[in-house]
Amino acid sequence: MSMKNLNDAGRYEQAVRIIQEAGDLALKYFENLNDLIIEKKGHQDLVSQADKEVEVFIRGSISMKFPEDQIIGEEGGSTISSMNAQSEYIWVIDPIDGTANFVSGIPAWCVVIALVHHNKVVEGLILDPVRKELFEGRAGIGSFLNGQR
Repeated sequence: MSMKNLNDAGRYEQAVRIIQEAGDLALKYFENLNDLIIEKKGHQDLVSQADKEVEVFIRGSISMKFPEDQIIGEEGGSTISSMNAQSEYIWVIDPIDGTANFVSGIPAWCVVIALVHHNKVVEGLILDPVRKELFEGRAGIGSFLNGQR
């Protein structure tokens, strides 16, 4: 197995762990919507306390394991700096895709993490915490639902 594949495998395993923990955190907020703080980002664009805190969790988890990697998130923007501008890995995250549904109590939202290696998406994960469904796709390997093809 090449070093690149070992690096991708380690990142993939961490991505699965991170998305599952992020989904658990988001689900706790979803189950307690009455306490949720909601703001408007734009005319029809909402952001909730859950969006922000789930993204902070994901960013922190990635940065702790892979400090050299870049992160692009919906709420927090990019971590591109002179220190990691040449990183070969970029994580793209949407902490709660479907915020309008989320804050309305509609169980049609998910947590999304993608991993880009040299400008090519190599892994993508979509977790629906309500239905406990993890959709996974890995370049050259295939796609899975809860680990099954």
